[in-house]
Amino acid sequence: MNRFFRRHTPEGQPDHEDAPASKFKPAPSVEDRADAGTTALMTPCPHCHTALYLRELEDNLHVCPKCNTHLRLGARARIETTLDLGSFTEWDTTVRSVDALHFVVGTHTYADKLAAAQAKTGEVEAIVTGRGSIAGEPCVLAVADFAFMGASMGSVYGEKLVRAAERAIRERLPFVTFNTSGGARMQEGLFSLMQMAKTTAAIVALGATRLPHISVLTDPCYGGVTASYATVADVILAEPGARIGFAGKDRIAQIMRTKLPEDSQTAEFQLAHGMVDAVIPRRELRQTLATLFALYRTPRVVPPATSTEYADAERSRVRDDDAQIEFPDRDHVPDHITAPVRR
Repeated sequence: MNRFFRRHTPEGQPDHEDAPASKFKPAPSVEDRADAGTTALMTPCPHCHTALYLRELEDNLHVCPKCNTHLRLGARARIETTLDLGSFTEWDTTVRSVDALHFVVGTHTYADKLAAAQAKTGEVEAIVTGRGSIAGEPCVLAVADFAFMGASMGSVYGEKLVRAAERAIRERLPFVTFNTSGGARMQEGLFSLMQMAKTTAAIVALGATRLPHISVLTDPCYGGVTASYATVADVILAEPGARIGFAGKDRIAQIMRTKLPEDSQTAEFQLAHGMVDAVIPRRELRQTLATLFALYRTPRVVPPATSTEYADAERSRVRDDDAQIEFPDRDHVPDHITAPVRR
């Protein structure tokens, strides 16, 4: 009878019956637990199941004080806990995804999925970009939000990240990305896959100007995001226990017909095997980033970008219509689509 009532929860509330976490069903976030919890004051830790006061959890930056599990943070909470108070200025809030392929699954369209994700999170896309400061050091920031369609990378996600990298070049600022994702956004097909090359090219251009890209991998980080810009960085950090990989362990084990180590896709495993540079607890992350900024600090006058993907950084200009930085020689999605036809 108890199983019956656990399965038949009210519409709109998730079923939190204990189940092993996986790439596609990660441990519930604090917000998920709070919404379906038994009280408005407490919530159980998804790992050790200890009942925690929400205020205590917030004061501890959403890290369980009993087992040290780092619970997922939304983009806004991440910005609030990382940047100096009141320093964040958001960019590209009017750029929206469109259903170019008229994607439909059953009775649900891609437009329906987008509307539901926007209503759930209050965000217009799975990534938030802008400028802020950490310990007084200015930087450009891009933060992914897993609650928005699993932070899947589509064309707008890629465009916002590239624009942020371009502004970092123009303003001579370090670029920090907080990355979490299930991979490319299947509803956009080839358009989403193009973002892997597009975002990586933007990071290459950033590096050509001798500006650092500091990537922070958070739980979970998979697919095309892990395989592109998130791991093309001067410094790759990760939060404790974060699951990091390309495909899920079950799929790899199925293809290779071998059992993988239990910790094979954790941040600690990746550190031991050289994929990440450091595993940093959330409470130490702000100071770590500030230290890295100081180490990477360079004179404001630096050589311009010379990468083949972009024109010289000094040739960039500001668009009159939306004050966005535009690199004239950067290809856009229509260029990639029509190029094979022209040839």
